[in-house]
Amino acid sequence: MRKQPKQQRAILLVDTILEAAAHILEDGVEPFTTNHIAQKAGVSIGSLYQYFPGADAIMAAMIEKHVADERAAARHVLATISTRNTDVMRDLLEAFVNAHANAPRLSARLHALAPAFGLQEYLANARDEQANEIALALALPKDHVRIAVMAIEGVVLATLASDPKQLKSRLFIDQLYKIAIALLGN
Repeated sequence: MRKQPKQQRAILLVDTILEAAAHILEDGVEPFTTNHIAQKAGVSIGSLYQYFPGADAIMAAMIEKHVADERAAARHVLATISTRNTDVMRDLLEAFVNAHANAPRLSARLHALAPAFGLQEYLANARDEQANEIALALALPKDHVRIAVMAIEGVVLATLASDPKQLKSRLFIDQLYKIAIALLGN
C-alpha cells in the first residue's frame, strides 16, 4: 500500500476499493486491473493510486486481510483456552474453515493467485507463524503442529477448489479433526 489511510473517509475509500477487487476476483469475468477495480468501486483511478501503486498492491492488501482474519479467529480461540468447555483443536479447525467458507470463491482465488503475484512466501510465513502460536499455546511440538496445519490447509484448499459446500458440513470438520489428532497424537 502506498500510504495508510488515517481519516474515516480515506479508510472507507480503501475498504471500497478492496471490496470491489474482491467482487472482481469472485466473479472472474473482468480482468484484475486498476481500471476495472476503480470502475467497480465507483472511484477515480487517481483516488485508487493514492493508496495502491497497482493491482499487485491491491492483491497483497487482500491477502494480508485474509490472513489477518484467519489469525484473529485463531487468536480468539487461543485467548479463551482457560474459559472453554469445548475442544480447542476442534474450535481452531472450525475457525480456520469458517474463515474460508464465508467467501469460498474469493478464498480459493486468493490462494490460487498468490504465486502469480509473488505472495506465496508471505502465505507460507503467515501459516508457519500461526502454527508456532498454536504450538506454544497448546504445548505441542512446533514441527508437528506445522505439518498438521499444512495438511489441514491442503485439504481445505482442495475442498475450496472442488466442492466448497462441504466446508459447512459437520462431517468435514469431523474428518479434519481426525487428521489433526492423528498427526499430533505422537
